[in-house]
Amino acid sequence: MSAELNDVEWCVLDLLLRSKRKGVSRVNRMELMRTDAIPDGVKIKLVFTALLMANGPLVRMHGEHDFSITDEGERVFLERFAKPTSVADVIIALPDRSAGAIQ
Repeated sequence: MSAELNDVEWCVLDLLLRSKRKGVSRVNRMELMRTDAIPDGVKIKLVFTALLMANGPLVRMHGEHDFSITDEGERVFLERFAKPTSVADVIIALPDRSAGAIQ
């Protein structure tokens, strides 16, 4: 399955897994779109791709706006990359930076 994912799909899994590892189980797409930490074009690609992946084997959607990584998504990502990157830290909610973070 991992060979079938494109770069943006890998980035979505990276973001969701890094969020989960930092104690934020869900990423809100509306807050992702409001962040200034990444360019608008990238935000649109991430959200659109997450919507396409939602409720599949790797990403789960909760309500209308929240995404989380599934156990299968975590397994697939870790099988390929071993751990999430720290790049996602600029756009995920961290307990000490909650003012401008995704929850």
